[in-house]
Amino acid sequence: MADLTATEPPQLSRSLSLGGASAISTGLAFAAINFLGMAALLTYISGPLSWIAVLAGGVLILGVRGLFSELNGLYPTAAGIRLWMGRAMNDRVALIITLTYMTAIVLVIGADAYIIGEALAYAFDNGHLVAMVYVTVLLVLATWLNLRGIKLAGVAEKIVTSIVVVGTVAIGVAAIVNHGPVAHPGAGSSSSPLQALILGIFLYTGFEWVTTNAEEVTKPKTIQRAMLVSVLVLAVSQAVFAVAMGLTLNGEQLGTAYPQLLVAEAALGHVGMLVMLAITALTAVNTFNGGFVTMSRFIYAVAREGKLPRALARLNDRAVPVLPVYLLGGSSLVLAGVVALTGSFFVMVSVCAALEMMIYAAAGYVVWRLRRRDPDQARPFRMRGGAFVALGCTGLFGLLGLLASVSVGPDINPVPLLIVLGFAVLATSYVFTYVPRLERREAEELAARRAARAAARAAARAGTQVVEASEGAPS
Repeated sequence: MADLTATEPPQLSRSLSLGGASAISTGLAFAAINFLGMAALLTYISGPLSWIAVLAGGVLILGVRGLFSELNGLYPTAAGIRLWMGRAMNDRVALIITLTYMTAIVLVIGADAYIIGEALAYAFDNGHLVAMVYVTVLLVLATWLNLRGIKLAGVAEKIVTSIVVVGTVAIGVAAIVNHGPVAHPGAGSSSSPLQALILGIFLYTGFEWVTTNAEEVTKPKTIQRAMLVSVLVLAVSQAVFAVAMGLTLNGEQLGTAYPQLLVAEAALGHVGMLVMLAITALTAVNTFNGGFVTMSRFIYAVAREGKLPRALARLNDRAVPVLPVYLLGGSSLVLAGVVALTGSFFVMVSVCAALEMMIYAAAGYVVWRLRRRDPDQARPFRMRGGAFVALGCTGLFGLLGLLASVSVGPDINPVPLLIVLGFAVLATSYVFTYVPRLERREAEELAARRAARAAARAAARAGTQVVEASEGAPS
């Protein structure tokens, strides 16, 4: 590791282009768990009409993009989400919300790992142990790519995202063209446009985490443009495959952990299934890589301000926060094992949806609050509709988040809500128990550094006075 000078603190590298940022934004949202989200969506809406829910979700997500673009323009930093909230509400409350929200990406990574394992077990008739070995290899690869630096990670994300999107759309189109009698013409369990809308929004969630790369983009406007590209790409790809799934699979097939493989197998046979398996595996690299990039930078930024242990803010010679990358790899592997043991992948869909709706509601409140508090502050990007639309987003996404947290598929189930509350309790305990210790330690170290500097200055002055006195003394 290269030595880092004390006079010039290490900074994140500004080498992320629009293509790389768009790929990270799309890759975070385009996870393997999305296929389960589509399957759940089809329990609420007719298969041939499922594109309506996907596009309706995309329209609302454009509003979310406006919220995050305005906030990112105000505070373009890796810890942006926490910083925005800290400006609009109590700092400790803001930290609790963001730490709770951080778990969403880790949950997606863990759930994706489980889905990869199930897909491999189905394709090759292998056990879960072999699948977990494969998942471990993927996590190691994602860790290595990120430790090599943001530029390489961005290039890898562009390549993988392009393959995943094009391959998914191609198989979806083939399934639509070649389908037989409609396998899933109507909602399998119940008809609920509101629940379908929640799951339509879920297919885009995570795209906004690219804002944590604000300190690494080559141009200030790259983040907001990347989010727009991501929403458009996701709208087309997710709508096409949702319709294909609705036209191809029956209710029993939709309940598996690998519906995308069944769609490809029905459309293109065994070869198509293997191609879809490869695409599913690439979504894991996609999600792991993008998740590591954004989460590690966020952890780095929060640690840099003293709210997490300082060790998490250390960078290697490629300006990568090393310890957060390792921690994310290990925790994701553990979580994948938990999901594999419990088989709770649809619960993870609901938990992630609830957490995302929560942060979207919070973002709306923050924009509204900052518009009222600092109406004259310069804003590089201004959301259309202003404070009124922002407050409307808070109410809408708050309601959708509550509904998502008490349902799993078509059933009322409080488990997602309990999981979210559990994460919130852990975050609250950390903020009110450990953070004050970090703050006291930081204050003590700062006082010690000031005292040392004062002592050094006093010693220098005393030395100067002695020299002057000796020079002025008679010979």
